Amino acid sequence: MTLHRRFFILTAIMFGLSACTSTSIERTSDATAVSASTTSVYSESSLTSSSTVYFSYDNYNIDSIGSDKIKNLAAIVKMNGLNVRVEGHCDERGTREYNLALGERRANAIAELLIINGVSKANIMTVSYGEEKPSARGSNEKSWSKNRRALIKTF
Repeated sequence: MTLHRRFFILTAIMFGLSACTSTSIERTSDATAVSASTTSVYSESSLTSSSTVYFSYDNYNIDSIGSDKIKNLAAIVKMNGLNVRVEGHCDERGTREYNLALGERRANAIAELLIINGVSKANIMTVSYGEEKPSARGSNEKSWSKNRRALIKTF
């Protein structure tokens, strides 16, 4: 069995198990109002780095490029004792409620992969902004592709 196939099976098992647990997600348009699930308090001024993972339309699967970013980031987070905030975002298509749920699934997918790579769940918080904080303005595929993302911030 190839390493890639093993990783896929392990990821599928973890996502299956994570569906049995409940995760509290704060939804707000103000980043400073989100409650941290760690002992540290999140603020933009304490941010040490940020990484972006992009998604396909109506999807929360992480591609190999995103997976590699997350693996590298997990190693850095563990080595330096950092905390992580994952923000899920969507493009403008779909209802507000649907996009908040999709953003939540995107953030949780990243969080699960960080956990698989050894980051403690206590050091991770997630939030979904849905379509509320686009990185690119416009109603075309070029803009939409930039807005379908998860921002991974360390502090």
